[in-house]
Amino acid sequence: MQLIDTNYTILRAGRILTGPSINLEKNVIIKINGGIITSITPASYSPAKEVLDFSNYTLIPGPVDCHVHLALDGIDFKSCLEKWHNREIMKQLIKKQLYTSLEYGITCLRDGGDRGGITLTLKDVNSAGPLVKASGAALRIKDMYGSFLGPGLAKNHLKETVSYLAKKNADQIKVLVTGVVSFKEYGRVGPIQFDLPALQKIVQTAGENGLKVMAHANSDEAVRTCLQAGVHSIEHGYFLSRDTLKIMAQKGIYWIPTIVPVANQLKKPYRQRYSKEEHNVIEKTFKRQQEMLCIAREMGVPLGVGTDAGASGVLHGTGFHEELRLYCEAGLSPEAILKAATIEGSRLLGLDSGLEQGKPPRFTVVAGNPLKDLTVLKTPRYIAL
Repeated sequence: MQLIDTNYTILRAGRILTGPSINLEKNVIIKINGGIITSITPASYSPAKEVLDFSNYTLIPGPVDCHVHLALDGIDFKSCLEKWHNREIMKQLIKKQLYTSLEYGITCLRDGGDRGGITLTLKDVNSAGPLVKASGAALRIKDMYGSFLGPGLAKNHLKETVSYLAKKNADQIKVLVTGVVSFKEYGRVGPIQFDLPALQKIVQTAGENGLKVMAHANSDEAVRTCLQAGVHSIEHGYFLSRDTLKIMAQKGIYWIPTIVPVANQLKKPYRQRYSKEEHNVIEKTFKRQQEMLCIAREMGVPLGVGTDAGASGVLHGTGFHEELRLYCEAGLSPEAILKAATIEGSRLLGLDSGLEQGKPPRFTVVAGNPLKDLTVLKTPRYIAL
């Protein structure tokens, strides 16, 4: 994988995927000058100085992982927590995980937080890596789920905490509305941490500071409460209903289903942690999520791709392509998956698609045609950031 110099470049592309619907265009000339795509035109002529020849490649808008945890490695949770007090070690760990993500073609990451706001302070540690949108510490209620994601708050401190995070240059606000799904009892997710008035206060204060809210929420009741409060994306969203998806479609609220952190628990070595009964619960849980994903797509719910990378069993970089495979197995078309993984993810994060005239370039160059074979995305040849 090589980075493309975006100061001044002319390239010929055999195929590009552009537009809001991932339209395929063949044989084009793309000019980049001063970090801006100045033109995308049919290759009806040979430019005087054709710097890069990608005639046998496909250019796609930059892939986005909408939910990661860069302060975790997906391998050893306890070991990572023990390293959090050492800034230099964490700097190297995050730098490594950014490089790995880039190697797998990912151009932008939205971090879902860590207790000390480590990623927020180190998000620019790798200048030649993916763009990072960091949350800082997540909002949660004291003594409830998520001690590794946020220090725990009293409800009367919500407004000042959101304002504090905004002053620390958080890119969005992460709120923990429920716990995680149970692998012992199908459908159980734990109590709701924030009621509607509290969530409304969070969303309002975030909006006053120009920030969106990403809500970790499982159960239909919790997701409904989030929708009423006006959050901008539902993270995880296990056990939501068709009616709730309909509301999400109507309001244009994004869903990041994060299927891979559950599905990967059935892979070695993780599956040996669980009993046969728990295997059944895990499978039933992620299979339902895949079913609801298809329904969401049919209803027009805006979809992004998020992996929860850093969570147990989900590695940075590879987890993204495992999530794409789960979308494919669920029945989504390559066009729908690519749209979620690129254009929609960018839109959720407030970014341009990455492959538009008049905009900064952020795209990945792959061999083959991802509309026919999504696995070509695993091995990008070139990347523009």
